[in-house]
Amino acid sequence: MANIPIILFIVEGEKRDYRFIEEMCNCFFKGKYKANIINLPAKQNIYMLYQKLKADDFDTDIVELLRDESDEAKKILEGVNRQKISQVFLFFDYDVHQDNISKIKNIESYNLLNEMLNFFDNETEQGKLYISYPMVEALYDYQENMCEAFSSCFIHINNSGDYKTISSLNNPRASYHFKIKEWEEILKIFPLKIKCLFNITKIELEYYRKNITPLSIFEIQ
Repeated sequence: MANIPIILFIVEGEKRDYRFIEEMCNCFFKGKYKANIINLPAKQNIYMLYQKLKADDFDTDIVELLRDESDEAKKILEGVNRQKISQVFLFFDYDVHQDNISKIKNIESYNLLNEMLNFFDNETEQGKLYISYPMVEALYDYQENMCEAFSSCFIHINNSGDYKTISSLNNPRASYHFKIKEWEEILKIFPLKIKCLFNITKIELEYYRKNITPLSIFEIQ
């Protein structure tokens, strides 16, 4: 086990978010990829975590912060420190209306998320942050072979708090447990949405790797 890399996936919630990441790992990693995959629910939004890291002048890494914050995390991470983890990925909601944003002085939500995406920009260092717009329920909000979502192309930012209801209304995928077929559909839809978002006619994997980042997606969103 000493030579097997440890990859840490940190998600916001312990229910649907955690379920999605578990199902994804079972489809793509279990028995197919030699790595110790650890899935960890943070049980708090990304703004809360970032505030705590910033208050400590970033002397504490996110792995140790979560260990200190949660008995469950302490148990899951027993015997594991940041040095043993090769990659850290964070999956969180946009949560633009979270109350704890306003508690950060002299910074707007846009600037704050921009700052966080610049900080969490490398999975081998502080971690790499991916944002769901506006929340994780966007994962099942799609139509096959179309860039347009089930809930339509756009939702006004002022209505983002109602997105969970809007995206699930009469949506047959709302209660899905994703298996390989559903993940394959999601992966086929993703480049279509990226093409529309960035107004490009064609997207190749190499182009995506070089030009599309969580920060560039955020700037256009």
